[in-house]
Amino acid sequence: MIGTVRELRSECLRRRNSLTARVFPVPLTELRSWSMTEDGSLAHETGRFFRVVGARDLSGTNQPLEQPLVEQSEVGILCLFVAQFDGQFHALITFKFEPGTPDGIEVAPTVQATRSNYEAAHGGHRVPAVEIALSKDVCTLADAVQREQESWFLGKVNRNRIVLLDAQKAADVARTVPESRWVPIPVLLEAALESRLLNMDLRSVLSMWPLEATASPDGLGPVTSRPRPGGQDPESPGSNPELVPLGSLSQWQIADSIEHRQRRFFSVVGCRVEGQGREVASWDQPLLAPVGMGQCTLLIRPGPDGPELLVSERVRIGSVRGPSLEARFQRGDIADHTTESRRRSMIAESSGLVRCREIHSAVHTEEGGRFRGAIATYQLGLLPDVEEQPAGQWITLKEVEALDQHGDRLSVELRTCLTMIKGLIASGTLNA
Repeated sequence: MIGTVRELRSECLRRRNSLTARVFPVPLTELRSWSMTEDGSLAHETGRFFRVVGARDLSGTNQPLEQPLVEQSEVGILCLFVAQFDGQFHALITFKFEPGTPDGIEVAPTVQATRSNYEAAHGGHRVPAVEIALSKDVCTLADAVQREQESWFLGKVNRNRIVLLDAQKAADVARTVPESRWVPIPVLLEAALESRLLNMDLRSVLSMWPLEATASPDGLGPVTSRPRPGGQDPESPGSNPELVPLGSLSQWQIADSIEHRQRRFFSVVGCRVEGQGREVASWDQPLLAPVGMGQCTLLIRPGPDGPELLVSERVRIGSVRGPSLEARFQRGDIADHTTESRRRSMIAESSGLVRCREIHSAVHTEEGGRFRGAIATYQLGLLPDVEEQPAGQWITLKEVEALDQHGDRLSVELRTCLTMIKGLIASGTLNA
């Protein structure tokens, strides 16, 4: 077992230092098993995993928005196994390598797999313990479909689960899941306040750890084992981009990579992975590589019914499932493409942060299996209990928690913020 955040980071660093995997850049035209299809997308020869498509959104009043998007229609599984030892909840984490993660290895949930992976479409080994992660016959503490980056993905979702195992089952499972350790839940939540330690998928699942159990381990009860899909409000339609050939995107060019003609936003690059003990020994794939660093700032104020969060509803080009609830200040994607919009956002964000009594920040990486070097600064600004507060849409922490438990509503960035908030609660810095 690992008992502290310091021990968790130390073990992660040890594994990074002994990492044998190598990631080589490869031109898109030389990727094994990947090629341009007749409809102008970049896809795997099996038709599985994911593909890169061109998308054009004509709904904007100022100018049409066009860009490549990662389309991954199949729903993957992210599952965290939990058990009680000596009266305290522990989670079974793994140390997982991803080709696009800047540090190579990060702390991950027990099971993290696309459907193509756990159905062995690659022809390699099975994913350990996936049958438990997908089982209907387990005690389920959280289970919902959740969205991922809608500025880079076309409507991608994963099923997020937390399942409770008895002591005997927990011992058996831990022996079958490689690179795994038991860690107390409060330690994992506090680790979300550390930079570049927990991967995006673990932060996403941990956001669903029940708020009442974060404040008091006695307030925990099971939910239905059936995933709650959420769904969009018919009165709040999402994006409906037109899918077009990658070669028809006027501001993008295809050569060894796909990149913006002004070297802005991101590029799509190829890589080859070797020497890592995953389901297969070696593989090729494209990765989306952001040009700059992202920024996500969530302001939090005290309220009569507990903490309140400053949020916004937004529709990104990939928000085909309806608007997402995001932190009010979030930059670094293609939607924030004008100097004026960025300037206004930064001024409003700074105005809110200077009023804060405390600011907790961390640098987190995003999905290392689809993005290369995608990192963002996350800030939680705790405002004092005063009458004058920034204007905007304020929602209670309990309401955000309810939306998260139901699924398909919160952005992946807001879920990271929610996990960090639960870390502040677990450490006694914030009262729920």
